[in-house]
Amino acid sequence: MTGDYYARTSATHLDGTPMFATAEDTRNEDQVAALVERAWRCRLHRFGTLAAVDWFATRDGRPVGVLELKSRTHPSGQYPTVFLNVRKWLALHLAAAGMGVPALFVVRFTDAIRWITLADVAAGAVRIGGTRRPVKSRSDVEPVIDVPVASMTVLGGLP
Repeated sequence: MTGDYYARTSATHLDGTPMFATAEDTRNEDQVAALVERAWRCRLHRFGTLAAVDWFATRDGRPVGVLELKSRTHPSGQYPTVFLNVRKWLALHLAAAGMGVPALFVVRFTDAIRWITLADVAAGAVRIGGTRRPVKSRSDVEPVIDVPVASMTVLGGLP
C-alpha cells in the first residue's frame, strides 16, 4: 500500500471505458481477500472488471455474501470515518437482495481489518466526496456515506 493515488494512470477496457485499478490495487485487494477467506472460512471471487460489486463469497459451493473491499494507507484511528460510495452501497444492496446473501463493507487499515454489514451502515450520513485533484475524471466527486470506524468490527482469527 505505497502507491501515490494521484500519480495513477488509466488503462482502457476493450469497450473504451477507462480503468484506474493498478496492479498494486489488485495485489492489495487480493491480500485482504486472502485474510478474509482465512478468518471466515469462505472463498472470495471477483466479479468481472468494471462490475459495480467487487467480490462475492462462497462456502461449500454456495454464495454467502457480497463484499466491497478497500485498503487504506493509514491506521484505523487516524480519521473517525471511512467513506463508502453511495453507488457501491446501492449496488451491494441490489446484489445482496438478488443473491439472498448479506452485503459487507471491509476495510484494511495499516493496523487492522475492520468490517460492517450494510444493514448496519447509517446511509443517511451522506455527503459529496472525492479526490482533491482529478484522477479518474475531471469530476471525480460523488455522494459518499461516512461510516464511523468505531462502528466497524475488527476482523478476528488473524495471526
